[in-house]
Amino acid sequence: MLRAMRPLLALLLAFVAFSGASRAVAQSCDLYATDFGSFGGPPDLADGEMRVLWCVNGASITSSNFCATGNALRFDSGSEDPVILISTGALGCTAIEVSFKYAQFSSSGTIVKYGLTNAITASCTASTTLTLGALTATGGACTAFSATIQLGSSKGVYLRFDHGANANAITIDDLVIRRVGCCGSGGHSCCEIGAAGCADASISTCVCAQDPYCCTTEWDAQCVAEVAQFGCGSCGSGGGGGGGGACLSSLSIGFGTLYSGGSICTKFPEIFERCEGTAPFLTSSLGCATSTDMAMRFSQGFPYSAAVTKCVSLASFSAPALAFSYSKQSGTLGPRIDVSLDGTTWATAWTAPVAFEGTCQALLLDLSPLIGETSVQFRFSSGASTSNLAAFDDIAIVETPPVAHGCCEEGGPGCDDPDTSKCACALDAYCCETAWDVLCAAIATAYCGAACPDLPVCGSPTAGECTSAHPTPACADAECCLAVCELDPYCCETAWDAACVTTAGTACARSPDIDGDGVVGAIDLAIVLNHWGEPHPPADLDGDGAVGATDLAAVLSAWTS
Repeated sequence: MLRAMRPLLALLLAFVAFSGASRAVAQSCDLYATDFGSFGGPPDLADGEMRVLWCVNGASITSSNFCATGNALRFDSGSEDPVILISTGALGCTAIEVSFKYAQFSSSGTIVKYGLTNAITASCTASTTLTLGALTATGGACTAFSATIQLGSSKGVYLRFDHGANANAITIDDLVIRRVGCCGSGGHSCCEIGAAGCADASISTCVCAQDPYCCTTEWDAQCVAEVAQFGCGSCGSGGGGGGGGACLSSLSIGFGTLYSGGSICTKFPEIFERCEGTAPFLTSSLGCATSTDMAMRFSQGFPYSAAVTKCVSLASFSAPALAFSYSKQSGTLGPRIDVSLDGTTWATAWTAPVAFEGTCQALLLDLSPLIGETSVQFRFSSGASTSNLAAFDDIAIVETPPVAHGCCEEGGPGCDDPDTSKCACALDAYCCETAWDVLCAAIATAYCGAACPDLPVCGSPTAGECTSAHPTPACADAECCLAVCELDPYCCETAWDAACVTTAGTACARSPDIDGDGVVGAIDLAIVLNHWGEPHPPADLDGDGAVGATDLAAVLSAWTS
């Protein structure tokens, strides 16, 4: 509703500014966020003059939490009072905004306290004599808390979660810290959706002079568009939103080894053109990340949290693929990867399966349909508005190595026979997207004519004859075997017994019209004679594994010309 009223609001804001009756609204922007995903504790931030440093003071990470968003910070005694130092140095920030969720079944008596400071180190014994608010909601309700701390002449603040004198547990989750009045120093890019204002002061001033909404409420998609519209700068896709230029010739990012807060797009402007929704941020946990190897973690909300790369040219690649690792919470939607050739029209290239096994999976996404394209953008998206604990890491465009293994061998995606590979992958995409495993070889044998030996599946030449009983499942004639097992699954699950042989006698009977011309005659006879003694399925009418006398007799008895 607010966004729909924007023209009216813009006029109102302009009028109020002109009349001198308004008070300037300071910009706020991200400083730090954590979902407490790592059992090692919340990460510290040291980014230039900005600091967010913890003294957990006996608190611990728990996975049992009334707020259904993954892990949380838990403390349950009067001696466990986590303290956070939030320092902005000489950036000139005027205030700090703090928000989080909390839950407790019975009152813990926790009071959020603070004390202004110019310190740059964490302290468990810091002076926090001022009260910010009491955490009073009980009954397990997941409750939001937010407050603003005016800094005055101070450069920072100590924030304390002061637990009462009891043993009732309380959990803190999804902590977000924002800085106010200093967003021109390290704020979000002017080509990125975010809080009011943007990092480039000249562009911000230029846009907001004609559209005050962008500096008083939020820097939304229209503000980004107005950067170029009002002649304030450029956010074009041909060079990645930085004022034009050629597309990237390669793409590779591992997100580094040091944690820092704020938007991914602000941290890696050389890779990402813009972020959408609530911007993704760095994480040091969640499967693909560790305390010494960061990954990209998505925020919640709609529009989906997403990071859009600058355009990339694939002109120099002969067999391009997008390599990446990802992790997520099983049973949830997303994440996903979208692709665009014009920066506006997007197609979904990959979506993670709902079920997820393992802590981190590495994949190769085939980009061969895009060979020769000179302006490709990728959008890495949460694919969900609720928390799915999704993260990406080690993103790169690579050359797909040539397939070196046979269709009966395990190895990388695909196999060395293109027709067999295409046939099997149409039945199970895993075989060409992730790896060619023994199941892929079995599929290729049963349905694609690969004839891999030593597999208990239809079509394996060592599976036994369909006309004789044997203690292992399946038989060597794939067509006959599949027909029998459709009628009697026992034959392909347990053993090929006498009942399977009987079923094969009727289910696998062939027409003696071998060439399919509508008559049984000289051509059919010639096919039998030419393949005498060979395992030639079209002429092996009795399915005994070789063309012989019974097959000849069948043709002669059905002779029509």
